[in-house]
Amino acid sequence: MSREKKPPLKLSKLSLIICIVAFIFSGISIWISYGMNENAQRMYEHPYTVSNSARAMRSRLWDMKSFSGILLTHEFHTKEDKESFFQARYDMQNGEIETIRSLYLGPPRDVDALREAMDALIEVQTKACGYAEGHSSDEIQEYMDTNVYPCYDRVSDCLTVIINFADTKIYSLKEQVQKSGIAATIVSLMIAFSTIGLTILSNRQERRNIEALTAREHELKDALYLAQQSSDAKKDFLSRMSHEIRTPMNIIVGMTTIAGANLEDKNRVKDCLSKIAFSSKHLLSLINDILDMSKIEEGKLTVNNELFRLPQMFEAIVPAIYSQAEAKGSVFECKFDGMVSDTVIGDSLRINQILLNLLSNAVKFTPAGGIIRLSVSQAPVKNGRTRLTFKVEDSGIGMSEKFQQHLFTPFEQEDGTVSRKYGGTGLGMAITKNLVSLLGGVIYVKSKQGEGTSFTVELPVRVPEEDEGQESGVLDDLKVLVVDDDESSCTHAGMLLKKMGIDAEWVQQGSEAIQMVLKAHEEYRDYNVCLIDWKMPGMNGIEVTRRIRKELGPDTLVIIISSYDWSEIEHEAKEAGVNAFIAKPLFESSLYQVLASATRKDHAVTEASKGSTVSFEGKRFLLVEDNELNQEIAVEILKGTGAEIQCARDGREAVDEFNTSSAGYYDLILMDIQMPVMDGYEATRAIRLSNHEDAGRVPILAMTANAFREDEAAALAAGMNGHIAKPIEVDMLYRKILELL
Repeated sequence: MSREKKPPLKLSKLSLIICIVAFIFSGISIWISYGMNENAQRMYEHPYTVSNSARAMRSRLWDMKSFSGILLTHEFHTKEDKESFFQARYDMQNGEIETIRSLYLGPPRDVDALREAMDALIEVQTKACGYAEGHSSDEIQEYMDTNVYPCYDRVSDCLTVIINFADTKIYSLKEQVQKSGIAATIVSLMIAFSTIGLTILSNRQERRNIEALTAREHELKDALYLAQQSSDAKKDFLSRMSHEIRTPMNIIVGMTTIAGANLEDKNRVKDCLSKIAFSSKHLLSLINDILDMSKIEEGKLTVNNELFRLPQMFEAIVPAIYSQAEAKGSVFECKFDGMVSDTVIGDSLRINQILLNLLSNAVKFTPAGGIIRLSVSQAPVKNGRTRLTFKVEDSGIGMSEKFQQHLFTPFEQEDGTVSRKYGGTGLGMAITKNLVSLLGGVIYVKSKQGEGTSFTVELPVRVPEEDEGQESGVLDDLKVLVVDDDESSCTHAGMLLKKMGIDAEWVQQGSEAIQMVLKAHEEYRDYNVCLIDWKMPGMNGIEVTRRIRKELGPDTLVIIISSYDWSEIEHEAKEAGVNAFIAKPLFESSLYQVLASATRKDHAVTEASKGSTVSFEGKRFLLVEDNELNQEIAVEILKGTGAEIQCARDGREAVDEFNTSSAGYYDLILMDIQMPVMDGYEATRAIRLSNHEDAGRVPILAMTANAFREDEAAALAAGMNGHIAKPIEVDMLYRKILELL
């Protein structure tokens, strides 16, 4: 009798061990997850917000400094206009200071110093407004240089102190999060292996009990089947997770070893570091999926509604997905329809995560030669609210109707072959569904095996009362013709142009466009700009350009609308007379930038760029570039023009080289921005403030990968004369240099 009671006693002990181990590891995982969440929350609530506010103040400060001299020295600005201009910016600056004061974790004296410096600037600039009345421009400028601009520098110095402290705090918290992530990974692996081992022991014990209880054979068959199904599901998930986590970890460890053994081979080390970075990103993505799923199960996901611009979000997503699709040999298309407001109030981070999950999956499950398409539309605004509709379609492998019923269940995948071939944890769609629900939206799926998949996401957002547009005046009186065979693309472009104050016309055929251009010319109301789609049936955009140039010559600007990468047609298009390119989908910011850039070119410069040979014979340029490959490329581009090129490897070396040169020695300085020792902004300011005879005369052109509009504004604020973004477009570089010389 006593011997028969031993098996249940052993099973009970084993179950107890499993429970204890599970509770211990679960507690550790929760503690680590909580710590990571707390660090990330502290990072966002304090130093991140302080750094953003301080940077916004500094950017606005540069803007004020750039325009203060212009406002005070030009008589067509009234005193009320000047005071209104400065007061509006003082209010914004003071508001940012209060935000910094409430969240800053550093010494209070830093904020007090900023407050004092800002008050001093307001006081002295107010005096300057009064001084401007009745004094000449030179006297006003001298007054500004002596009394006002030093106050700007003091405010900037105070902001730099606060930014540096906040950034240091962010990096510290980031390191803590990374350490917690590593610990979470280790604990996850321990959970996986421990559970597998204990599960195997449990299964063995179950089989012994089944053999001993033959009298209940029929009842135990059902129980055994269910137990085996559960065990297989656990093993399958643990196997997938083990593979998904161990694979990038193996790459990280292996590449670290290889890099350590090849320290003298820079290319080898660079390749290893690139692979380590990619694998680390993949590993962190897996951990984030697990953490997000944990937050969902614990109900800790929150919504952060804020004001954001849709174009800025899509300008980050679209290139990333385009490059993924292109690398796989697929085609990515993006279309916008009925967008009534660029600026909305919602959780941009969550919306971005939803779209990236859907689009990344579409790329992953679409074979080479397939198509991935993102369509975005916006419902009319009603009571300050609208609904964004995102439709992600692909021509990939599709899904069965049976699997679609379990698509949003955690850890679910179609079958084992999908996991082995495409990878993944099976958490992505479950997270996506929960994020959509969290934002108050809905998600629909339509799919058929072998015929692709379509996801539709509808999300409610609020619309602010006033939507800021582009600067007025820059593109006044432009006449624009849009040519695209897709009607929705034409109406979308027309809407964007209308928001800029431009009344545009559009047609859907190249032949009709040529007729309209000729008719407008005959009636002395020529179009200033033609926006022409590259790929159109019958006559493509390049042929339309060629016909326009043949009939009317070079006066009308032609901008080709193409896919994300237009390198394959660039040479042919320029030979046909194309002035510029712009990528689909059109955004207000990118359209404004290309129109402003194309229309402000001097006629002589434009003529010089149309096929004529550019010569800088007898000119001497100073090229400031820390990257050897970029330096070699720039020298190669410029040496054919006859110019003499001298190089500096950082900003400090450039300043020293300029200060020791004789008057008139350099005709132009090409300045990179991000460099060691001294960056391009600091170097430019040092040159402009030097005692050299050419300090204020020599043109300085920013040639950098910092390509956003605020980067161009920062370059001009530092004292540069122009800005060109990398990768360098040769004709554009020549035109810029011709403008400056």
